[in-house]
Amino acid sequence: MSEATSINASRTYQIPDAENGNKSLLDSAAGFLDWVLAPLSRAGFMISAAVAGLMAVPITIDVLARFLFSKSIPGIIELEEFAMVLIVFLSLGYAQKQEGHLLIDFVTCKLAPRTARLLETFNTFTSAMFFSLMTWQTILFIPQKAEEYSTMLKIPLWVFMAITAFGLALLSIALFQQFLRSLSNNIKDRAGLGLVLVFIAAVAILTIPFWVKALPWSMSRFGYGLSGMAFMMLLLFLGMPIGFAMAIVGFSGLSIVGFNMTSALTTLGVAPYSTTASFILAVAPLFIFMGMLASEAGISGELFESAYKWLGRLPGGLAVAAVAGCAGFAAVCGDSMATAVTMGSVSLPEMQRKKYDSGIACGALAAGGTLGILIPPSVGFIFYAIVTEESVGKLFIAGIIPGILLAIMFIVCILLRAWAHPELAPPGDAVPMKEKLLALKGIIGMLMLFILIMGGILGGVFSPTEGGAIGVVGAFLIAIVRKRITWAGLKSACERTVFVTTKLLMILIGVGILGYFFASSRLPFELATFVTGIGMNKYTVLFAIIVVYIILGCLMNVIPMILLTLPALFPTVTALGFDPIWFGVLTVIIMEMGQITPPVGVNVFALSSVAGGIPMGAIFKGIFPFFLCMVLLLLLLIAAPQTATWLVNVFF
Repeated sequence: MSEATSINASRTYQIPDAENGNKSLLDSAAGFLDWVLAPLSRAGFMISAAVAGLMAVPITIDVLARFLFSKSIPGIIELEEFAMVLIVFLSLGYAQKQEGHLLIDFVTCKLAPRTARLLETFNTFTSAMFFSLMTWQTILFIPQKAEEYSTMLKIPLWVFMAITAFGLALLSIALFQQFLRSLSNNIKDRAGLGLVLVFIAAVAILTIPFWVKALPWSMSRFGYGLSGMAFMMLLLFLGMPIGFAMAIVGFSGLSIVGFNMTSALTTLGVAPYSTTASFILAVAPLFIFMGMLASEAGISGELFESAYKWLGRLPGGLAVAAVAGCAGFAAVCGDSMATAVTMGSVSLPEMQRKKYDSGIACGALAAGGTLGILIPPSVGFIFYAIVTEESVGKLFIAGIIPGILLAIMFIVCILLRAWAHPELAPPGDAVPMKEKLLALKGIIGMLMLFILIMGGILGGVFSPTEGGAIGVVGAFLIAIVRKRITWAGLKSACERTVFVTTKLLMILIGVGILGYFFASSRLPFELATFVTGIGMNKYTVLFAIIVVYIILGCLMNVIPMILLTLPALFPTVTALGFDPIWFGVLTVIIMEMGQITPPVGVNVFALSSVAGGIPMGAIFKGIFPFFLCMVLLLLLLIAAPQTATWLVNVFF
């Protein structure tokens, strides 16, 4: 079909232009779907936010009951598992509609608008059809759960399987509504030939299991695994959300490698619920919510104020205080971007007032933000532990010394630059000792939360998941005592927690389906056997992994990176004899290097939102010395692994 023919055909879908009071039938259909979807998705999202705000309560009551009365409340684990189902699936559609799920836009953001819209049509159509199939398969499993009840509370499981199907249906509708909007734009662009190619590609992808099996030749399981990995990377760079691409490739690969499609379809129906209904995964929204509440409680501002009173008189004192504040806030917030933005909004205006060089000011904050995912509690370590099944507690402890060392390196770097060029970062005002001592009250909130959480975990009083719940309650109480909590702030914290959790869990669902394919193809294990069999020096392999991670870190956030790469790489790392806890610390540092390096250092982009017009190039230039500090820490960890493992051996 020629482009002209396509355009002529499209006119049958057009009625007088919107400017004359009408719009295309495609836009009208999308508007109708939005009219249906909006109240349902919004209501589901509000329920998710309420559940996220309350899920720490039963865990805290159970911990207190154990501690005070040596009695445990039955069914807490089941309640949290059901809470995770509600949080994730009741917000899937709304997250897609409002912000979209996590994707790599490094390539698509540079395309011409017309081409980008065609890719959006391809992604939304392919994803809508795939999740419609997943919804149907989940519905088919509801009757099988009709006679099943939770072990302790005897709650019928079919209810939560139905909620899973409902959430997937809302996601499918949201995607189909976006597809109609995008298709309407393509028709207005007169992209007839492009649309033909888009639909051919989409149908080819959705029918991969059928036409690949019909080919006169076949590959080994390992070959299918490698091809699946390459195909997934192609979809990711075409702008398909990470979790979506992983699920599609996992399902297609499992259909091809398996003897028939039955196992793949079964996985499609079971994986969303079984992946999400996990007490261990509840640690993610709990720690995320704790960080949100800590920010609402004003802990970040007080940390900077305290650090400035003690360190501000040093050369570059404001930047030094900002890094020290980042290190302190990292102990109550497990995300690097949140740490950079929160501390930046507090300290950057003061540095600008003191005429600090923008490179030093923003470089210190962007690099200091990376401490948020290294100093425990860390969301990065949490998801590393989930994928690798390593101990969260050990990873938390392993990150303490490297995190402190990196903060010290950043501070020394600032001091040296300010000493050599005082005009770039002048010292602050002198502060009397009495004010310094009074300022110490600003670190009390952070210390209380850190000691409460880490002390409880290391003392065996509660698990990391329970520690997250205790941290939520602690942060909430601090906010109340300081009279910093408002209904709007609490609502915002709950909503942001749901958005982040839903997007990360969508990737985990994709990881689960992709994992079945990888296990069937034996890709991770064959890679490990191949690497160890060729006799290559293990540090050469490690260097290659470091380079890959730094590159990937420039393109996506750290958590999706962990979820995307570890299932394939981790068996190779352990087969080479590297300590998995040590490698966890190394992984987080390497990935954080990518968060501050061009072309897409997400910490830099996030910080630019509060930087008041400072050129992006100036920020990237200011980051270079801090990047060298991270390289130095990596070399230290490789030369002396006990830097990360010594404290672990002391406590475990």
